[in-house]
Amino acid sequence: MMPIAWVKSYSPSEGKKARIFSTTMGSSQDLENEGFRRLLVNASYWCIGLEDKIEGKSKVDIVGEFKPRKFAFGGFEKELKPDVHAMKAE
Repeated sequence: MMPIAWVKSYSPSEGKKARIFSTTMGSSQDLENEGFRRLLVNASYWCIGLEDKIEGKSKVDIVGEFKPRKFAFGGFEKELKPDVHAMKAE
């Protein structure tokens, strides 16, 4: 078994103390999950020292249209360019 998320505080010999968050999750389809988005938002707050601002049910809705491609072997699409995913201005 492997953890899906973990945190670490790091104190270098010089410089500022750091808080680090890491996860083994993060595929495009993972971002469809409200709980995973909340984990990322809450971890971001923790990393910058704002854990007192974390609310139990803060809004973590997806902004705009999000249609993730399926994460799978053989799912590669040739000639797919980043601008295909760009949000269109209204």
